[in-house]
Amino acid sequence: MIASFRRRHWRHAGVVGLLVFTGFALFLSSWRRTLGMAFLPIQLIHSGGGVLYGGVLMGWGRRVFPWPEGGRPGWVRWGYFFLVMLAVSGLGLWVGPSLTHALATVVHGLSAIFFVGWMVWHVVVMRPRRQVSYESRRRLLRWGLVTLPTAWIAWYTPSVLAMVTGRLFQVGRNRGALPGFVPYTVIDGYPSLSRAHWTLGVDGLQNAVQVSWDEFSALPHTHVTIDFRCVTGWVVPHTRFGGVDLYLWLKSLGWDDARLPWVTFYSADGVYRDSLNAAQIREYRPLLADTIDGQPLPVSQGYPVRLVVPAMYGC
Repeated sequence: MIASFRRRHWRHAGVVGLLVFTGFALFLSSWRRTLGMAFLPIQLIHSGGGVLYGGVLMGWGRRVFPWPEGGRPGWVRWGYFFLVMLAVSGLGLWVGPSLTHALATVVHGLSAIFFVGWMVWHVVVMRPRRQVSYESRRRLLRWGLVTLPTAWIAWYTPSVLAMVTGRLFQVGRNRGALPGFVPYTVIDGYPSLSRAHWTLGVDGLQNAVQVSWDEFSALPHTHVTIDFRCVTGWVVPHTRFGGVDLYLWLKSLGWDDARLPWVTFYSADGVYRDSLNAAQIREYRPLLADTIDGQPLPVSQGYPVRLVVPAMYGC
């Protein structure tokens, strides 16, 4: 027996609400930091649930989640269109070549933005206009419960828009995201650095080294073009980084990779560190990058210098 319209409507609302909230939990750095070890199951819920729900919308289980009936307003069908685009682009983040991943990242972000806007519009249009009965009061309560989280989600829409549109919407000089990139932080922001006070230090050699920005800029530079891959699945193809070859530079400073087989890297804000062994440095030839696609690094990409390791994941 086909469920009532109201019951079907709230099934959609429940599933979509779960997917939207888990999606923002994966996107917002403050949420990821709070989630801790719960990040992976939430990622599985969002990805797996999105694929299943998309399959339902496109034909599986139409009796449970049917399409809008004929004669429904056109804007109602737009909501289903955005949901299908979210499902298709989400699947594109899993499969296909790097170009598919990059396109899916942008489409997924834009579809999320438009769908949030559609939800706000839907809530406004369907707001209760009368409060003369118990049923009307119950509908008013439901409307209020839906409105609050919808308004909260809309608050973060500009940050999603900046992520998928890149330099078109960046705020201030050299601060914006790049198209297709989804920068992640552990401090819910980026450190404020200036080239005038920035230095690059190397400890553990016979003599400690401190390089200023002018000295770093004077070092021999090279360029690499890679498909930048993140551990969360998205890819930005044909990204050109320019900078200093780490292996050659360390060798010029007297690094003995047999005696000192590990190199540890520390972020400028002091909250992140990672290591590479000598074999990895020789094989992957990491770059101390200061440009991306011919432009200085944006703040969200590690301005003024970041480590890039070709053939390895990075975010």
